[in-house]
This record gives sequence, C-alpha cells and structure tokens, in this order.
Amino acid sequence: MVLGDERVTRAYTVNADYWITIIRDRLDPYQTQLTDPALRELIGDCRGLEILDAGCGEGYLARELVARGAAHVDGVDTSEELILAARTHPDYRPDSMSFHHADVAALPLADKSVDLVVANRLPNGISQPAQRYIEFARVLKPSGRMILLGMHPCFYAARAERTATSTADFTLDDYFGVRTVEQRFNVAGLVSPAASVQQFYSLEHHIGMITAAGFAVTDLREPHPTKEQRQQNPWWNENFVRPLFLLLECVPLERLRR
Repeated sequence: MVLGDERVTRAYTVNADYWITIIRDRLDPYQTQLTDPALRELIGDCRGLEILDAGCGEGYLARELVARGAAHVDGVDTSEELILAARTHPDYRPDSMSFHHADVAALPLADKSVDLVVANRLPNGISQPAQRYIEFARVLKPSGRMILLGMHPCFYAARAERTATSTADFTLDDYFGVRTVEQRFNVAGLVSPAASVQQFYSLEHHIGMITAAGFAVTDLREPHPTKEQRQQNPWWNENFVRPLFLLLECVPLERLRR
C-alpha cells in the first residue's frame, strides 16, 4: 500500500458491510440512476476485452462487465473485506474474474495487459495521488482506454455535504490547495459506521496528474439528473443542488500521435 493512504482503507474496512448492503440491495439512487448508467454508456461494447476494475469494492461492476461479454476482469481493492465479498459472491466466476487485495498504485498486473481501465468512484490518493495514473498507464495497452468516474473536484469543500448549498467557507485557498473531506454517508436512511476520507485537488491539478502520466482526455461528462427525473421525483431537486460527479475518458497520448 502507498504510505499515507491507510486512512482511506481503514474507513472502507469499517464500512465494508455497509457498502455491501448498499450495493447489493441497490439502495443508492446516485449510483443506480446516475453514475452507473453514465458509466455503462461511456464504456460501451466491452465484449472480448481485458479490463481492470480499479477500486472494485465487492465486485458488482466486474460481474456486470463479465455478464456483458468481457473476456476477463481484474478487480483490485485495498479492503480485504470487500475482496473477500467479491470472491464469495454466488456469481463469482474464477475463469473470467480475478480479485486482488492490492493497491491501485502498485498493481499486480503485467505491462500493457489490459484493454480498458475503469476506476469507478475510486477515492483520490493521499500521499502519492499521481502514482495510480502512472500504474494505469503501465498496464494499459497503447490501443486502450481509461475511464474515471469520481466525485467532482470543483464542488467539494472541506467537510462538505452532498446537500449543502452554501459555499461561504469555500475559499480560493481551499480550492487550489488540498481539501480533505471526511463524512459519514446516509443512504436510504442507513448511516455509515465510519466517516469516509477523500482528498480533493483543483481541476487543474486533477487533470494535470492524468496528463503527466501520458494520457489525453478525450471525453468529459458530468452525470446529473435529467429534467424528466426531476419532474418525476422532487427528491433530486433537494439532493442534487450542484454537480457531484466527473466522468472522464482518456487514452494514451501516443495513440493520438500515430
């Protein structure tokens, strides 16, 4: 594990059973109605692909990608509890899935071995935040793609809550510095046992780490509820008051130079 990221892993260890329940019972509307559909659309046809699921959690995305025709998915997560859950799920298929208890900043995969890297709501690194992108570049084939879905770096201040509308305590120094957000999640009335730990950087710094690793950004999306979703369920108007998610597609820069 990269030194300094123990706080992130510790929170996921304490919250493991909580997140397993949230994911498997499909309780999080942000995931089921916003981020998962956006992720599926950007991934597109994955038949025959070798895929890295970086920060795989209990393995739901890996299982879905295999069901959609992926040749093999390697899931990597620092939470031993979540990896065990992935390996013991009834739909676990060891012929087409491998789950590794490891750090995404030190991947147990060979160079140029995957067609697609997917990091689905993976918390940012703390001590060496750029190292994961270097590793993603190492394992990705020159013809491959990287898809990153995370919390929006522009709209999270320290101690921010999803429903907060005030930015009075959010200064330029906060934005251009490093913001550490510690918050308990409340999903469908269930509160996480421990506060999660996330670290945020300015958009400039965030994109800079990606491009410095040798990637070019080829698509940028901000998953959000549609007008129809807002009309059908006013919950969105109360709980989505600013952009929460950033979805990026990236490719090796050398691919564009050919």
